[in-house]
Amino acid sequence: MDIKPVDRTIRNLLESGFYKIPRFQRPYSWEKTHVEDFWDDAITSEDPDYFIGSFVIFPESNDSDTFMIVDGQQRLTTITLLLAAIRNALHAVGYGELAKGIQKRIETEDIDNKLQYILQSETSYPYLQEHIQKYGQAELPGTAGSEEIALKAAYELLTSKVDSVVDAVDSDASIAKAKKNTAKRSKLQAIRDRVIGVRPRFPALKHDKPIN
Repeated sequence: MDIKPVDRTIRNLLESGFYKIPRFQRPYSWEKTHVEDFWDDAITSEDPDYFIGSFVIFPESNDSDTFMIVDGQQRLTTITLLLAAIRNALHAVGYGELAKGIQKRIETEDIDNKLQYILQSETSYPYLQEHIQKYGQAELPGTAGSEEIALKAAYELLTSKVDSVVDAVDSDASIAKAKKNTAKRSKLQAIRDRVIGVRPRFPALKHDKPIN
């Protein structure tokens, strides 16, 4: 096989296809310290060139727009959780169209014009899909396995981080009441732009034969 490094942003990644977490990969297991470090490095740091690390992916088959994740699934899952938290915050402060824009980086149409989640995982189904990626009320109950517990904890932590940014606007006396919602929108857009602008490197594995 050939290894070809590709330098992209997270936005490029999310607009380039769908990503499956193979069953042989370990389940989502980031703890509070990992999520805190991610938030500090990717969002609150003043470094404009934060590098999230290398991702390793390979196409599911020849000419496929679906890629299997060999390395980087913990990071990509956490990014998805953060985008969902930003989406919900924008919706809560009345910016539904901006929330829908973020949802398009979580869920989009495939070549058959069917909606698919960009990050696809079987091991955490239906919790990840119904309780985090879905824009709206969950219709299926979530199980309570170790992976679901880790996902829930990380999602709630990131949600609290995003909500604290919104709450800071409310408590800022220097911002006129009439301008607070606009300020909240700007703050949330800034977080969104930071996370989708993060630059990973992708040594995509190119196989001579399709992987079925």
